[in-house]
Amino acid sequence: MVESGLLEIHRFLPPALLEDFNIEEIGLDEFLRYVAKARYIQELEESIVARAISDIFAAE
Repeated sequence: MVESGLLEIHRFLPPALLEDFNIEEIGLDEFLRYVAKARYIQELEESIVARAISDIFAAE
């Protein structure tokens, strides 16, 4: 669980949000907040791509 959460965090969160991130010093609650932020940004990115694809097909 921790490894996959770390992958999500580092993939989707911008460096500015990771300045204070230290896996060795944070508790489980804070770690899960970072994972939740990463998943939210992932959903936003998916939504942006879906809208762009929809716009392309609607324009034709």
